Amino acid sequence: MIPKFIMANGKLVKMLLHTKVTKYLEWKCVDASYVTQHQKAGMLKKEKMIVAKIPANDSEAIKSSLLSILQKKNLINFYKYLDNMVPEDQSTWKKHDLNKMTMAEVYKAYGL
Repeated sequence: MIPKFIMANGKLVKMLLHTKVTKYLEWKCVDASYVTQHQKAGMLKKEKMIVAKIPANDSEAIKSSLLSILQKKNLINFYKYLDNMVPEDQSTWKKHDLNKMTMAEVYKAYGL
């Protein structure tokens, strides 16, 4: 089982900083975001926790185990919108008024 403290702000990192052993460790930046996900046991596999990369583009969204088929479609549409949208040109915003909408409203509009 993968421990729940593997994230950057987890208990393990806090303990390492508190005990000052960090001066003996080499830290590396990770160029992506990851989450832990519980996978239920099936007929031939055991219950386990997996670490999954959060998709950052449409090809990663298609391959991701984090999303259902509908969620993948919504996320790909959102990424296409972002690729074609120019913040300075309101004609590329489509039906969204980004001066008045919050990001939560934009996410909701794309079903995210």
